[in-house]
Amino acid sequence: MSPMPSRFGTRSSALRRRRARGTSAAFVLLLLTSGCKSPLDVVCTAQFVYGVTVTVLDESSGEPIANGATLTIRDSGYVEVVTDSFDGRTLSGAGERPGRYTLTVERAGYGAWVQDGVVVLRGECHVTPVSLEARLTAA
Repeated sequence: MSPMPSRFGTRSSALRRRRARGTSAAFVLLLLTSGCKSPLDVVCTAQFVYGVTVTVLDESSGEPIANGATLTIRDSGYVEVVTDSFDGRTLSGAGERPGRYTLTVERAGYGAWVQDGVVVLRGECHVTPVSLEARLTAA
């Protein structure tokens, strides 16, 4: 059987497979070790992570009603009021801030939703986000 032609000349398929495996293994090793002091080092990103995200829904229809709603986040001396929803479905806050929070969601025409003891933990690089669902009942 004659070697297979390639754009780099003539090589056997076994030789090409061996070189591909060697190149792949070297690339993976390079990725694993580049910029790290040890394989256990963590590389943190510049990403901003919200500690709390609340999906705000109408209790009876299940429709999102975050637009027009207010999320208040409280932790001892800290208070944050969120009124802007990026997607009309959720309200987010406590960005990169661990703590034990009381959350209140209010919207005109609905009863308030309150959740005590919501814990946001500090991770190695960012907070560990907590997602909740607030189903508001029409008043």
